[in-house]
Amino acid sequence: MTSGAVPVKTNAGQAELSTRQRRVSQRHRTVLFLIDGKRSAAEVCRMALLAGVPASCFDELLAQGLIALPAALVAAPAVAVPADVPAEAGTLHVDLPLQAVDSMNASLDSILPPSRTLQPESTLSAESMLDEARGVDPWAVSQEAATNAGTDAVEDAVTEARELLTNAVRTHAPVAGSLTLLRLRRAGSRAELAALLREVEARLNKPHRSLVAAQMLQRVRALLGEQVDSTLSPA
Repeated sequence: MTSGAVPVKTNAGQAELSTRQRRVSQRHRTVLFLIDGKRSAAEVCRMALLAGVPASCFDELLAQGLIALPAALVAAPAVAVPADVPAEAGTLHVDLPLQAVDSMNASLDSILPPSRTLQPESTLSAESMLDEARGVDPWAVSQEAATNAGTDAVEDAVTEARELLTNAVRTHAPVAGSLTLLRLRRAGSRAELAALLREVEARLNKPHRSLVAAQMLQRVRALLGEQVDSTLSPA
């Protein structure tokens, strides 16, 4: 694994999150959720460890083809030059009589239309002409794309926060936290998850609670837009 590389989900990985066709474990799904195309492999594994997921899950997803690293991409093969073509073949020159050249130029002038130059101030493009013909407002399209991107980011943050909290409760309080686990699965918004933070913290608030659990809660608060204690943030 190249720790500095940024992993991405493959098409199969994206499909697994929605279809569960390969039935990978919840730990593997947590790693898939953490991979967003921005975090490095080292950061993904570190955050997975905070949620109780071993680093081996990352390598297993890589072996199954559900995620990929840019460093593993195979370079396009070079185009082979046929053996029967000389490497430095000379340019073929054909001498034409001057009379034939003049006759050819005259024929081309009679066939080709006069050339026209596009004015510098013209900003027409194929895309803008098609949009105008369809009655599409480019500004409205860009606004809609920005709105969709913002919605996807919020949904990803909620999903990641839910996975972190669920794994933490399942690891540290599998029996006493059964009701909390049920509420976490039903929570579908930032506000609902934020309302469960104190309950989860109470399940983990034991004398032997590790710094890892505290840092995981800080990560969840950051995802949900809650106040974060900087003294517990990981370096």
